[in-house]
Amino acid sequence: MRKPCANLRKRSKNPQNNPLVSVIVPVYNVEQYLDECLNSIRQQTYENLEIIVVEDCSTDNSLNTFFKHSEDPRVKLIQHEKNSGLSAARNTGIDAAKGDYIMFVDSDDIVQLSLIE
Repeated sequence: MRKPCANLRKRSKNPQNNPLVSVIVPVYNVEQYLDECLNSIRQQTYENLEIIVVEDCSTDNSLNTFFKHSEDPRVKLIQHEKNSGLSAARNTGIDAAKGDYIMFVDSDDIVQLSLIE
């Protein structure tokens, strides 16, 4: 059974009532898990999110699975030109993040719906 898992880091000391949270999801060959993972993030009770999916040159249908979620304006895709690994994918997400907080979710995890509050 997959367990809820994520780390939340504060990026700024700017207190807000509704801060933007950047959720970074590195993706590599996880087509069988990605749909449930992204659904669990998109259905969070806290809605002020940007969901940054960093696709690291998967050889399966992970990218096609992602496109089912691209109608949500909070979901953004960044594609690596070559496979660079988990750390590089996370760093790419950090560079693109606009949130006051950053959170990492592995693409084979399902998070609890109230995780971000």
